[in-house]
Amino acid sequence: MQKYKIFFLDHRSYCLNSLGDSLAQMGHEIFYQSSWISKEVEAGIAYFRPDILITVGFNYSLFGGFLEKIPDLCKKYHLYHIYWATEDIIHYESWSLKAVQTAKPDYVLTIHPDCVEKYNYLGIPASYFNFAINPRLFPKKSEEDVETFDIALIGNAHLIKRTYRYESLEHLLFPLINHNITTHVWGSGWYKHRTLIKQEFKSTVPQEWLRGPLPYKSTSAVYRASKIVLGIQNAEHQVTQRTFEILGTGAFMIASRTPALQEMFVENEDLVLTSSPEETIELVNYYLNQTELRHKIGNNARKKTLDNYTYCQQIEKVWPNIEPLINQKLNIF
Repeated sequence: MQKYKIFFLDHRSYCLNSLGDSLAQMGHEIFYQSSWISKEVEAGIAYFRPDILITVGFNYSLFGGFLEKIPDLCKKYHLYHIYWATEDIIHYESWSLKAVQTAKPDYVLTIHPDCVEKYNYLGIPASYFNFAINPRLFPKKSEEDVETFDIALIGNAHLIKRTYRYESLEHLLFPLINHNITTHVWGSGWYKHRTLIKQEFKSTVPQEWLRGPLPYKSTSAVYRASKIVLGIQNAEHQVTQRTFEILGTGAFMIASRTPALQEMFVENEDLVLTSSPEETIELVNYYLNQTELRHKIGNNARKKTLDNYTYCQQIEKVWPNIEPLINQKLNIF
């Protein structure tokens, strides 16, 4: 694999410290640019002189007028632009399609395999590139780690569009609320959207359970300090990035029983799955008192994840498709 200078245009830690840091570990030189002020972005590009520009998914700064500036920047500084479509397939029509039609990337990495053909139809080469884990940020949970929290959930409410997430929350979180089983919830939107939550789920997350936003680099510590971590899913045929990070830490996870999770992991060996509120309560009551079994399942999950689902492994799969196109555009032989 040839090494490149890569300009990573994003301000979000979960992007920079997952794909960005993994590319750096593989020997690429990375320049992180978290400013969205046009003059500062261009100054960073002019100073660093990168080969590749990477943009990611949806954020208000990127979509708030910056997408339109990217084609001229790429032309002026001779950049190969890779767009990582992290909102596929749920938001393909509303976000990803607008991004590629406006920013005109040279290549798209999509988290949903069905979208590869969609981008190819638009004349844009693409590869399936799923979420994964950067093990450097998620050290192994050990039996010496103190389990401060019985049950933890890290994630924003994220209810702007009706997706499978509603059903997953119905399976996992709200049975615990209704049975008054304390769950520590990190993330934003739970209090702000309490009216919508009350309307949809007939109850709200108790305010004393809410612990507020959590820096991305601190999530691993919570996973290691929890007896049970809830794995909320957004879709039946996709897996969230947090799923890989929870399991890759070696934490014990209860998640919704989806085809994607059943295909990638072994139920009751790598994780535990539920399809109903009643099943969730039964599983929680059982596993809270099964320390050794939780650790065994967590260790299995970590091994499975690190053997198959790291960002470096994902990059190695797609890079042979991308590298010739980079060199062709940059006239590198």
